Amino acid sequence: MSKVSGKGRKGLRTAYVSTIVGIVMVLFIIGLVSWFVLGLNNLKNDKIESFEIDLFFDNSVNTLELGLIEEEIANKIYTSSALYRSSDEAWEVYKKDMGVSDTALSVINGENPIEQSVIMTLKKDYFYRDSMTWIENDLMQEYDGRLLEVSYRDEIFTNVNQRLQKWVYLTLIIACMLLFIAIGMINNTIRLALFSKRFLIKTMQLVGATPRFIRRPFFWSAIGQGFISGIIAGTMILGLIKFGSHYYPMILDMTNLTLFFYVLGGIILFGILITLTSTYFALRKYLRLNLDELY
Repeated sequence: MSKVSGKGRKGLRTAYVSTIVGIVMVLFIIGLVSWFVLGLNNLKNDKIESFEIDLFFDNSVNTLELGLIEEEIANKIYTSSALYRSSDEAWEVYKKDMGVSDTALSVINGENPIEQSVIMTLKKDYFYRDSMTWIENDLMQEYDGRLLEVSYRDEIFTNVNQRLQKWVYLTLIIACMLLFIAIGMINNTIRLALFSKRFLIKTMQLVGATPRFIRRPFFWSAIGQGFISGIIAGTMILGLIKFGSHYYPMILDMTNLTLFFYVLGGIILFGILITLTSTYFALRKYLRLNLDELY
């Protein structure tokens, strides 16, 4: 009797572990794709808010007034950041970017050709060509006579919004396909695990146990399986990110701690939800079967 009981417990542990392994692998793939989608969007937002737009002001505008203008621009609804840059600082940046030597000033009679400016960046919600046209008109009208030029590369709006967005949409399509596959795989894994317990379920039913009483331990087991699988899958994703970042440092630009916890929480909730749902429908099937149909 003890040998039979031991084999039964071993079989249940094996079934439980195999179920966990199956769910972990599915959640790992879903979590990895979800992280990639969110990471691309995060990378896009960071890239957008790093593009600088130069607002060149006439040199007759004094530093005190430009400080006030900088603060006004920084507080506008479309501005992510604003920073005053003197003409001397702008010239140093220009020389560094273009590789101009210090002797170049003598070629232009020792005069600095670059006006003082306020460097602004846009919030992601306003990073569109139409919005930029409206913003440019708004600034030129507000600082008429003092603002000489709003300088930016026109192609950045097309390149950033179209190229990165295509990757986001493509990954979302793949994620949706994987989601349906994941639901089917986890559902089959749960059904197979409960199939081995169909006689136990029917025995409990025959001795007078109510469906609610029978479902309770299976539901708690499903919650535990979903939670543990989500934690393991999340740990695997974190390990893969850490490992990959050694070879591709750009991976770290795609993520942060908040983003990772979003993914971790998402796959844990998804794991619990799908295991509970699959357990419910599988149990309902076995509770409705008569004794002959179990064979």
